[in-house]
Amino acid sequence: MISNKKENILGVDIGGSKIRMVLWNGKKVLKEWQSETANLENLKKGLDFFNGALGSTYSKIGVGLPGLLDFKNNQALFCKNLPAFNKVNLKACFPVEVKMDNDAKCFLRAEINAFKGKKPEYVLGIIFGTGIGGAFTNEKLKTKNEKFEDEVIYRGKDSWAGEFGHMIMDKGKTWEKLYQETKNNPKEQEKINAIGMANLINIFNPELIILGGKGVTKPNLKTIEKYLLVKKQMPKFIFSKLGDNAVALGATFLWN
Repeated sequence: MISNKKENILGVDIGGSKIRMVLWNGKKVLKEWQSETANLENLKKGLDFFNGALGSTYSKIGVGLPGLLDFKNNQALFCKNLPAFNKVNLKACFPVEVKMDNDAKCFLRAEINAFKGKKPEYVLGIIFGTGIGGAFTNEKLKTKNEKFEDEVIYRGKDSWAGEFGHMIMDKGKTWEKLYQETKNNPKEQEKINAIGMANLINIFNPELIILGGKGVTKPNLKTIEKYLLVKKQMPKFIFSKLGDNAVALGATFLWN
């Protein structure tokens, strides 16, 4: 998303195992910073880096983080993989105006806007990180509310839609739990992820699935196809174009 605005916006990606920040001027990333653990101390270090090294050259902040967010009180209501930030008033952590959103929705927002020309309409975004998060967009359906004007990402009643990792898949275990348990067994994890993605294809009927996150691997299309009703359901799969910066950039776009 290219903006004509000249103001710099700081994008903050608070993940289960890291914090990443980018300074975005509407056309390009000016500076990046990352910590290897996610906690309030490192969040402050990142802000100090931008305030000190760059002289506080941003006027607004966008934040993406996993889990269920309480927009009224500006906090993470429940994040299984980020307990240090549960019930923390995020606005109080930052020196300027802040907007926040779920990290997977930020990811998909940025990836959709990275397309040149005609954008795909029915798209799933899936992040494989410490856990599994997701989002779904329909370019023809724009949801308007006071927080997310002209938003094309499906949000649900409380903006909590997209918790794909919490689908129950086997003997009461979620997709995310099975994904975490098989991190040292690539073949088994590949099968579990294929079943999870097949479930999403059967539910959402997307034309495109964008995959990202540190744990992402090439999808096994043959296994996915086994769990589809018809072969024609199979969408196109691509990897993230924006890589590590996707969530942070999608957070800056909350201000556009």
